[in-house]
Amino acid sequence: MKKYILFLFALSQTIAFSQQKRFQIKWDGTQILKTSSSSIEVPTFDKAHFSFDYTKGLTYFSEWTSNMVVNENSVSISAINYATISKSELKTLPLNTIPNAPKFKLRNSQARSQQYTYFEISPIINDNGVYKKITSFTINYTESSNRSANVRQNQAIFNSVLNTGSWYRFYIDKSGVFKLTKDFLNQLGVNTNVNPRTIKVYGNGGAMLPFENSADYPIDLAENAIRFVGEEDGVFNDQDYILFYGEGPMGDIDKPLINTNINPYTDISYYYINISSGNGKRIQTMAQPTEAPTLNIDTFHDYQFHEIDEFNLVRVGRRWFGDRFNIENEQDFTFEFPNLVTSEPAAVKVYAAGVSASATSMQVKLNGNQIANFNFPPVDGSPYAYGGVYQGSQTLGSPQVTFNVTYNNGGNPSSQGYIDYISVEALRQLTFEGSQFIFKNNEVATVGGTVEYSLSN
Repeated sequence: MKKYILFLFALSQTIAFSQQKRFQIKWDGTQILKTSSSSIEVPTFDKAHFSFDYTKGLTYFSEWTSNMVVNENSVSISAINYATISKSELKTLPLNTIPNAPKFKLRNSQARSQQYTYFEISPIINDNGVYKKITSFTINYTESSNRSANVRQNQAIFNSVLNTGSWYRFYIDKSGVFKLTKDFLNQLGVNTNVNPRTIKVYGNGGAMLPFENSADYPIDLAENAIRFVGEEDGVFNDQDYILFYGEGPMGDIDKPLINTNINPYTDISYYYINISSGNGKRIQTMAQPTEAPTLNIDTFHDYQFHEIDEFNLVRVGRRWFGDRFNIENEQDFTFEFPNLVTSEPAAVKVYAAGVSASATSMQVKLNGNQIANFNFPPVDGSPYAYGGVYQGSQTLGSPQVTFNVTYNNGGNPSSQGYIDYISVEALRQLTFEGSQFIFKNNEVATVGGTVEYSLSN
């Protein structure tokens, strides 16, 4: 008998409820959407539900709070009312974005522990050459009482580390090992007349937040392991100091969908000093491998880049450019690779863009030899700019690497060229040059066993 009762209870947790919602689209002439270099005029409706981009075209969207999870595959539309719209009334709306039938979707979303339902639909269709705009429609869908069926449950911070002790904040703008002296902490306002073992460093680094909410990411500040030189006597003496590794907002970001070396959301990374009861996290000594090395490495791949984020060509999104070519149409960019291994080619990337009403081009030379020629078509409203990309291997004959970039404006003085970034990854001898540096060797990732790095000088 128990088995039947439990089975019926399980069924009761996933009961579906049919729902219906009616919408009206209030059309209101046209509007002009502008960027720094182009504009487009499209039909418009109430701003609270209006969206446009060149890929999807016009979109009508709505979002509302919900106490249940919707079945995203259950949505259908009915009772659609249309009004014809002439081709001339479409203005410069890209016709290739207009579907033959309404395209729509329903999604669950969640923010700050509140459940939402999101819906969007293409409001204009091409019915065998006759353009029609939707004026009203009804959506039908089902909801489930089982909240965990489709929605990732929020993590909760029941007792943040910020709730305990005294906190002091500072920032860094690059990655590396940093030295925190007693004088520096005093300038922050830290009371250094404490047992130094209770001093802790917190921070999550300067890498970009993941795009997906479902990706794992700390929901609270993480404590960093540090080296505290001189803490053994229990007194923070004037000559004592802290060493810790901090991650800045710039560097070789080798992740899908992130084609930039600079965090587009921040120029600095914050770290925090905390003084509270209990000993802080300290760097531990790692055991040296006892096996004989199967590979000895005395070289490393040095990654350098030039990237400046100054101009957002479409005033939206994460893509930024710098080094504008308008008055000065020729610029040089130089890198230094001491102890370069010239027998191995370097990996080179150049990303650029052009904005002009006429055809333009950009020539890229590496140490005097042309490696790329980008041709930019004229901009006529869509897209806003045209890009050029070079990715390839180049043999470098000397430690000094110079890129010469020349922009040909096609005789149009209002034309503008831009550099997104230039990067070079070259092989160098693993030789110390007087300052700290990060080293890696790409060959190691494909080799098993024990690897020994041999650092000279």
